[in-house]
Amino acid sequence: MSFYFLSLLPVVRKLSSFVFRKSGKRSIFVPMRIFLALLVIALGWIMQGCTNEADRNAIRQMEQAAPLMQSDPEVAHVLLADSVAHPELLSPEVNARWCLMLCQLADSIGTPLPYVPQMKRAYRYMKRHGTIDEQLQTALYLGRTYMDDLGQEAALRTYTEALQQSIMENKPNQSGYISSYMGDVYQFQGMYQQAVEKYLTASRYFRQAGNHRSQAFAFRDASRNYTFMDSLDIALAYMLRADSMITIWGDSLAKSEILNGLGNIYKERGAYCLAEKYLEQAINFDTTEVAADYLALADLYLTQNKLDQARYSLNKIKSSSYNKDVFIDKFYLLFVLEKEDGNTDRALESLEQYVDSIYSQLDIKNKTNLIEAEKKHNYTQLLMHLFHLKNRQRVYVGCFVVVCLILIICIVLYRLKLKSRQLILVQKENEMNALKNQLRNREKEMSAISEQLQRQTDLLNQRMEQLYRQKEQEVESIRQQIGQKNQEMLEKAAITQKVRKLSEKVVPNATKSPLSAKDWAAAYELIDTIYPSISGVVAIYDLTEKEKMVCYLTLFNLSANAEAVLMNQPLGSINKYRQTLRKKLQINDRNIDLYDFLSKMM
Repeated sequence: MSFYFLSLLPVVRKLSSFVFRKSGKRSIFVPMRIFLALLVIALGWIMQGCTNEADRNAIRQMEQAAPLMQSDPEVAHVLLADSVAHPELLSPEVNARWCLMLCQLADSIGTPLPYVPQMKRAYRYMKRHGTIDEQLQTALYLGRTYMDDLGQEAALRTYTEALQQSIMENKPNQSGYISSYMGDVYQFQGMYQQAVEKYLTASRYFRQAGNHRSQAFAFRDASRNYTFMDSLDIALAYMLRADSMITIWGDSLAKSEILNGLGNIYKERGAYCLAEKYLEQAINFDTTEVAADYLALADLYLTQNKLDQARYSLNKIKSSSYNKDVFIDKFYLLFVLEKEDGNTDRALESLEQYVDSIYSQLDIKNKTNLIEAEKKHNYTQLLMHLFHLKNRQRVYVGCFVVVCLILIICIVLYRLKLKSRQLILVQKENEMNALKNQLRNREKEMSAISEQLQRQTDLLNQRMEQLYRQKEQEVESIRQQIGQKNQEMLEKAAITQKVRKLSEKVVPNATKSPLSAKDWAAAYELIDTIYPSISGVVAIYDLTEKEKMVCYLTLFNLSANAEAVLMNQPLGSINKYRQTLRKKLQINDRNIDLYDFLSKMM
């Protein structure tokens, strides 16, 4: 079924401003005023962590992106995400404003939310300094980032805390959104009864706030979970309520989703005519996202053994922007359709596509989750470490500047007093010598600090090098796993067994290859599936048909004699083709086997 929930809360943009005042009171001792002014400037330079260059750059990008968030959100996202290279270096306030703007763009154009550490930092700031609306808004986005990282328990804790706060502050609309997101968490965990309770709670809050559109969505989500629990009568009642409410707003996309839900519910109830009616209406209301609707129609027709209509509906499924699993289900229904229609070969082909799609999606998800988790962890840890080092270095440099300023002021004071007090010249010279000695000591201390920083930098470089080597090892391990899976797939394939069996049979005075054209096509297709880069190698290096055959047969890990049998060619010709292949592929090292070289080009 086609269900999803999307919320959009406005981001309240607030940038801090700073006002400086000057006193008009005159001082009798002008050098002391200069000293105090310079000291204040030095201290201000040390304490400028909240207004450093990273903050100023981020604020400029936020000011440029703000007017584009509605008119051109893609450009706004580029300004915010790509122009702020190190968000961990931002001050807490600027980071919080930056994260909220990115979250709003994520709701608008479907871009990823900020990382959990960034949102946690933003939430900590908003809890201390933000308004109630900003606190609740940040809590919602933090919960969603937890869900993106499969942290359901953390998401529920965040939502629960935010819900209590919204109830205390009498914010029914925010309470409705929070309850809806809590329902999403329960639904993800398969706790459908708890999800229904949260969606119905959300509907009551939305009704109190006068947000009837979101109330209709809450009824829709409750109906969906009743369907999952096989409470079809209750599910139908809530979906009809949602339909009657959403019709008022003229939202074609939402109307299409609800019609889809009605069609699926009627199908489960056995009312096939009504199911077909509502699914066709769903397609008419939204012609851009029809994949799930046609899939539901195909399933409905298969249930009624209407094979031609089912095939027509499946052929209409071309693309889906939000549900990639539609195509996996499409392959399964094609398998059922071809099986029922008596097309055994096509049914087997569809079943293989179904299984391959499942494995492919699981493999991609596992790799993506692994790499993304490692990337998030290393990125955050390294940048935070660099942030602390830079702050520490800034403090050291600031202390050195303060010492230098003090010395300069003392020198100025000494020279001013020298003009009027020539009698105390010796005493002042002694003071200067003492100050010079102090400066030397400070320089030695700064030198020691510099050496310590250099050692820490070297340790950091070593750690980064270790991480890089570890990453290379992990990549190589993944490559080996993929190669092992590819080899297993190759060994299990029927064409592989046939190729190897035929390669062992030598037919005297044979005039053609023992492999038929269909066998060659199947072999090519299998190799292209397992080693997709091979077809590119054939095209790039302009291989002849015989060289292409040798190239593909090599990936079956066959001997030269076996290849000679399969190609009905003399052994000398096969060796010549292999030498030509090595020359074209620029394999100059004799120790590199042709099979090893080709199999690693995945």
